[in-house]
Amino acid sequence: MSKRSRKTKAQAEENSPLLERLKEIAAASGLEVREERLLREVGYSVKSGVCRVSEQEVLLLDRNASAAERVEVLCALLSERDLDGVFIEPELRRTIGGRAAADFGAAGEPEQGPAAGTA
Repeated sequence: MSKRSRKTKAQAEENSPLLERLKEIAAASGLEVREERLLREVGYSVKSGVCRVSEQEVLLLDRNASAAERVEVLCALLSERDLDGVFIEPELRRTIGGRAAADFGAAGEPEQGPAAGTA
């Protein structure tokens, strides 16, 4: 019984303000966000991601993943979505955008174009 209460307490500590804010942004962008215990069995790998349930996009976050892993999943997902209509704090928007820039850089496409020389 004490093991269970310790695990619950550890999970509660992992819900950082950043994680909560990213989940709010995802919800504002039209996603239904769920934190579920994604079961793993021999022969396949399960990870957090988006699926469609009855015409609604649903983001399933693995509740057993660390807060850092859940933040990474959210940042990766949000970097691919149109967030122009959602208020996001400038520093957080740069963090999410920086994630997108890192992805484009890895693909070999220039992210900043002609503005790079003017900055």
